[in-house]
Amino acid sequence: MRTAISILQKVLVNYFYRVNAALFLFLFFVLFGLPYDVGGFHIAIATIIVKNPLFLFIVMAIWLLYNLKCIDYTVKQIKEPQQQFLFCLNNKGFKTCYLLLSYVQFFIYMPVFAYAIFIIIIAFKNHAYLCITEIMVFTLAVLSITPVLYVKVLQRAFTGIAISFLKPVSIPVVKTYSTIPLIYIWHSRKQMLFITKLFSLFALFIFFKTYMPDHYDIRPLMLCFMLSTAANSTIVFEIHNFESMHLQFYKNFSFSIVKRFGYVTLMYTLLLLPELVFVWKGFPVFFHAVDYLQIVMLGISILCLFHVSLFTDTIVMDTYTRIIIGALLFLYFVILYNPGILLPMIMLVIAFGLFRAYYFDYEKKKFINNHILNRFNNNNLYL
Repeated sequence: MRTAISILQKVLVNYFYRVNAALFLFLFFVLFGLPYDVGGFHIAIATIIVKNPLFLFIVMAIWLLYNLKCIDYTVKQIKEPQQQFLFCLNNKGFKTCYLLLSYVQFFIYMPVFAYAIFIIIIAFKNHAYLCITEIMVFTLAVLSITPVLYVKVLQRAFTGIAISFLKPVSIPVVKTYSTIPLIYIWHSRKQMLFITKLFSLFALFIFFKTYMPDHYDIRPLMLCFMLSTAANSTIVFEIHNFESMHLQFYKNFSFSIVKRFGYVTLMYTLLLLPELVFVWKGFPVFFHAVDYLQIVMLGISILCLFHVSLFTDTIVMDTYTRIIIGALLFLYFVILYNPGILLPMIMLVIAFGLFRAYYFDYEKKKFINNHILNRFNNNNLYL
C-alpha cells in the first residue's frame, strides 16, 4: 500500500503541481502579493462569500472548474503510454484502488480544500450554518465521487469529461500560419482554452477590484499582466506540439525568417486578445494610453520567448515548467526597476535571435536524435 501511494505521489500528484506551477505562482501573487493587508483582504472576501449566496455560487462554480481541470489532467496522465503500469492497480480490487485514487484526488484538490476550510471557519464566526452545510456537502461530493471516475479510467470504462456547452462555433477565419494553430486549439483543446482564459481574466479582474494605487505606477499592472500572460504557457506548449506534428511542410515555403517570426507574433497577439481588451478596464487609473503599447508588447514578447525556447531542444513539460518559472522570476525583478518599453523590445529581439538560430535546426536535431534512438533500439534487438 505504501509503495503504491509513493508511486502515485510522484507520478500524479507531484507532476500535477510541476505542470501547473506557473498557474499557482500566478494565483499566489494575485491573492497574497497584491493586497496591502493580506489577512484582512481574505477575511473580507470570505465574509462576502458567506453572506451572499450569489457569490457562494460563483465560488463553487470556480471550484468545480478547477476540479474539471484536475479530472482532465488525471485522466490524460493515467492514459499516457508511459503510465500503463498504473492499470495494474486493478488487481488490488475496487476498494483499494478507490482509496489510492482518493489520496490522489485529495492532494491535487488541496488548494481548494484549504480555502474551503478557511471559509467554513469564517462562516462559523458569522453563524452562517447553511453556508457551512453547502460547502461541506459540495466538498465531500467532489472528494468522494471524483475518484470513482479515476477507477473507471483504470477499468477502461471512462474516457474523460467533455464540456458540452463549449461546442466550437463556426467562425469564418482566414487560414494562415497565424490562425491554423489557434483553430486547432479552439476545436481540440477548448476546455484548456476556456479554463486558461477564465483564470487569466479573473485574476486581472481581482487585481482591478482589490488594488487601489495612491499614485500612478504601471509596475503592479505589468507584474499582474505578466503572470496573466504566463497562464497561457500550456497553450503555447500545445501549439508547438501541433506545429511539430502537422505544420512541418510550412518550412518548405520560400518565406523569409522575418515573415515567419511575424506570423508567430501575430498568432500570440490574437491569442492574447481577450486579455488585451479586458485590461482597458484599468484605464486610466492603472495605465495611460501611451503605456498601452508597453503592456501589449510585454505579453507578446513573453509568449514568443516561451515559444522559441521549445525550439532549442526536445523539451518536455517538466523542463518547460522550469523555464517558465525561471523567466518569470527574472522578469519580476527586472520590472521592479521599471525599464519601460525597452524590456519587451529586448525580449522580442532575443526571441527573434533564438527563432532564427533554431527554427530550421530543430528538425535536424529531432531527426538525428530519432535516428540515434532507432539505431540503439535495433542494436538491442540483435543482442
